[in-house]
Amino acid sequence: MKLRAIVNRMLRMSDPAWFIFIRSIQLSAFMLFCSFMLHLNISHTLAYYTRYMTAEALSEAPQGILLIGILASAILEDQSSK
Repeated sequence: MKLRAIVNRMLRMSDPAWFIFIRSIQLSAFMLFCSFMLHLNISHTLAYYTRYMTAEALSEAPQGILLIGILASAILEDQSSK
């Protein structure tokens, strides 16, 4: 059961690493929610294109934020375990 070992290791992370991990997930979820709300609010007006591009940027950015957050928490965890 590799997945169980991974989850157990994640739950034993140090406090700073866990803080970065959780905050990056929260920020990503908030950005996706904002993107979803913008997509719902888009109407065919003059500002349509700028709202659409903002919504698209908000839906693409969380992937990078999660990657950076996971790398940062892994580096902090590695440094704290030494």
